[in-house]
Amino acid sequence: MKVLTDLISLVRFAVDQEPELKPYPETVEERFEAWLAKQGDRFTVAQIEWLGLMKEHIATSLAVSEDDFELTPFVERGGAFRAHKLFGDQLQAVVNELVEVLAA
Repeated sequence: MKVLTDLISLVRFAVDQEPELKPYPETVEERFEAWLAKQGDRFTVAQIEWLGLMKEHIATSLAVSEDDFELTPFVERGGAFRAHKLFGDQLQAVVNELVEVLAA
């Protein structure tokens, strides 16, 4: 999947969508930090930890879904059950928002 994410970075640079060629995970990290800064106190420390895991998954896989919560490293932290416990009925909305912001 790393080849695919690198290819995306190259194409975005080539079509002037990005001013600078850099690894896709770096772009995702910058977008995540900017998005998180805008959130204020919306999330708890535990939720931010999970958001970081989701960000890492998006950086290598271009997306994240609830099905992914049964994979490492999510399952090691309680999997989908823990995600639902942390985010409640907002889980899907948060996942969608994060994918939209980071993978855009």
